[in-house]
Amino acid sequence: MTPRLSIVVVGFDMARELPRTVLSLTTPYQQGMAPEDIEIIVVDNNSAEPVRRDQFQPDADIKVMRVEDGGASPCRAINLGVQVARADMIGVVIDGARMASPGLVKASLEAARVAPEAFVATLGFHLGPKVQQVSVVEGYTREVEDQLLANIGWPHDGHRLFEICALGESYRHGVLAAPPETTFFIMSKAMYLDIGGYDERFVGLGGGLASFDFFERATRAAGDAFTMLVGEGTFHQLHYGATTQAGGIRRSVNEEGRSLGEIYAREYAEVVGRPYKSANPAPALYGRLTHPAARALFFPPVTA
Repeated sequence: MTPRLSIVVVGFDMARELPRTVLSLTTPYQQGMAPEDIEIIVVDNNSAEPVRRDQFQPDADIKVMRVEDGGASPCRAINLGVQVARADMIGVVIDGARMASPGLVKASLEAARVAPEAFVATLGFHLGPKVQQVSVVEGYTREVEDQLLANIGWPHDGHRLFEICALGESYRHGVLAAPPETTFFIMSKAMYLDIGGYDERFVGLGGGLASFDFFERATRAAGDAFTMLVGEGTFHQLHYGATTQAGGIRRSVNEEGRSLGEIYAREYAEVVGRPYKSANPAPALYGRLTHPAARALFFPPVTA
């Protein structure tokens, strides 16, 4: 049986985080979906300890593949995962540390019915009291995060993740303005391939601004069928990633004192042929507020 949605999840050295992410994308955690509806393709981007199939639910439709020549960027791994996807609709989780809320898949598929060229995107949140590049210097650790998850009884009620999170920097305006990227999206596989997928010329740590480039191309192709979800999203687990460790993109990373953000911006200009500037497309909104704490996250107060 062909699944309704194939989800590509890229992981690199995420033995703690990746199993939670995959669990959050499968049934029965994902509400309103049957097990045969969802195919998960876990792409191990050359982790030091190879990802194994037995790390995940034995009865779920999960394929594990390993990419040994992807480099420091996930772009090649994503494209290879999409190539083997069996469903006509594909989803992508570029960062395998991102757990999903329980209605993410159902709401995404519903929103995508609007048009064949639909591109449905989500907001991204960080577990913990603040964005993790800040909270890690204020005492936030994996052990603190594990206790937060235990306190809300995860995975029993996944929408309680909204009680223990903060908006990621790219999503600080909520759904009232289009973000420059997304943490999870779905679209047709045909449309993904038509726009060229992720540009593998982005070879920088973590992919640099590859997600910004892909998001711009995808929203342009979708036009009025670009949709942001309300009430569902992804939640970043602490794993000291490229942009979520102390200092984030502002930290110096080379002998010249250049910040990670400056290096990303330079690579973007070289690949795309111009400096990055948000196209700021206007999204349609789809969904409902699923938890009282979600309102202030999706519709944050407007600040001057």
